[in-house]
Amino acid sequence: MFNFVICDDEVLIRKKVLNIISKLMMPIESEYKTYEFESYNKEFDVFIDKKIGKKIYILDVEMNKKSGLDVARKIREKDWQSIIIILTAHYELSYEAFKGRLMLLDYICKFDDYETKLLEVITLAIKILSSNETFNFVYNRITYKVPFEDILYIKKDETARKLLVKTFYKDYTCMITLSECEQKLGLNFLRTHRACIINYNNIKKIDFKNNIILFKNNEKTNLLSKNYKKEVRKICS
Repeated sequence: MFNFVICDDEVLIRKKVLNIISKLMMPIESEYKTYEFESYNKEFDVFIDKKIGKKIYILDVEMNKKSGLDVARKIREKDWQSIIIILTAHYELSYEAFKGRLMLLDYICKFDDYETKLLEVITLAIKILSSNETFNFVYNRITYKVPFEDILYIKKDETARKLLVKTFYKDYTCMITLSECEQKLGLNFLRTHRACIINYNNIKKIDFKNNIILFKNNEKTNLLSKNYKKEVRKICS
């Protein structure tokens, strides 16, 4: 679950940010929610403490005479995992913002093609949060935590009724169904066949004519079926 937290006192800005998020998340099969705040008030203070999963904050520097940088400090007192993006008209405060060691992902000026830049930085934020995740499973009483970023693809072994998890450095065996596996994976995973899920961040090339997927380590799979090809082409082309 991704939670986008938009804090701006301008209704038009909030609407534009919501449209950017909707455009970005539309092709991605992942649950997300958006939260809007028009001021840094008590309700927002309570929200900071809520444990609701991954948060991506998009903060204005100045709202109702309160500083977004002070708010960022307040967030960092309790939370170093969430992403913070500053979207503001006060570009002159950018040096102070980064000097404050608040681990900001970016500082975007509203007067400088902010919609394009915000789309790019939110895409990056999602990749960062996804890369920190792991695929967790138990096999032969051993618990494995495989980083999503290391996984090439996961395929079904029809004969042994198990899954083979292919990574850059080794293979793992998993005794759950592919559908159960799909529920545990992140945004960068995509079904290419009834028996295969790939990590499209690790793809080097796809030969759609011959149904061959080539990964960054030059490993290949031909598990690309007609039923999934349209969606794969849409996301990976």
